Amino acid sequence: MEIEKIETNLKRNLYLHASRKKFSSSDKNIENQVIRINPEFTFQKILGFGGALTESSCYVLSKMDKNIANEILEEYFAENKLNYQFCRLSIASCDFSLESYSYSHKNDLSDFSIQHDLKYVIPTIKSAQNVNKKLQFLSSPWSPPAFMKDNHLLFGGGKLLPQYRKLWADYLVKYVLQYQSYGIPISYMTIQNEPNAKQMWESCLYSSAEEADLLKNYLYPTFKRNGLPTQFLIWDHNKDIVLERNMETLIENNAFDYVKGIAFHWYTGGHFDSLERLHHLFPTLLLFHTEGCTGYSHFKPQDELFNAEMYAYEIMEDFNHGVNAFIDWNLVLDFKRWSESC
Repeated sequence: MEIEKIETNLKRNLYLHASRKKFSSSDKNIENQVIRINPEFTFQKILGFGGALTESSCYVLSKMDKNIANEILEEYFAENKLNYQFCRLSIASCDFSLESYSYSHKNDLSDFSIQHDLKYVIPTIKSAQNVNKKLQFLSSPWSPPAFMKDNHLLFGGGKLLPQYRKLWADYLVKYVLQYQSYGIPISYMTIQNEPNAKQMWESCLYSSAEEADLLKNYLYPTFKRNGLPTQFLIWDHNKDIVLERNMETLIENNAFDYVKGIAFHWYTGGHFDSLERLHHLFPTLLLFHTEGCTGYSHFKPQDELFNAEMYAYEIMEDFNHGVNAFIDWNLVLDFKRWSESC
């Protein structure tokens, strides 16, 4: 067996060198130097890794030298590189969009259009697809159009008004169909990004019962009626209460059969016990880490190795506790411009 050994200088955050060493079962006194592989034990299926193509990421890539932008996409999506299998997309605008927007502003959706996404988002997606033909897409709404909400705003939380639940399902179907027309199939959709957070950016609040009702009585039948194979993930928020908030409500509302899996974010810490209990109690459900990053104040901006080790621990422990896919947040950002604006 051959493994790669990487030595680092922790004080200077530098990788010094990598070397390879061969081991065999006859080697002596190497108990602390060997990774033992037991192929007879199998666990959950790993679907892959990915990242988010927000409008900000797509814009940054579009402003780069074309060769550098292509190299970045190769590093992420090429089979002999990171081989990302997923991209997360926002349905209309999110907190990393260049501006707030919706695809429609009319009660009959007669003005529905994804024209805004044709400037930066869809061209970047097509470039990524040129690198990985099998790329899968997971889409998340940050907010319904303002006219569908009780606060009449895209941001600041608010709730989807009951009389617009069917129209909102129709809106999401139109989104999937129009993206599909550009050769971008939406394999998975979360019902709402962070449904338990009232944010200063695009957001919308749902109780677990409201998510279950929307899924069972509006989203699932509307998508099925239109022949769309998109599968739904609930929650899409921090994992500390992922089990307690969701599963009892799904079962009580007879909505369990309409859910493909659970999506969760990282920002409240490990909580790997929640994932393990969820995985063992409901082994047929997929578990997707859909968002995480080290871009917040309690991390160490100047200590990249510390952040990398912390993030690597999150990834490994997620998979050790039943997760099927891990999707990072923004693929690319202009850190210099962001720092100068703060």
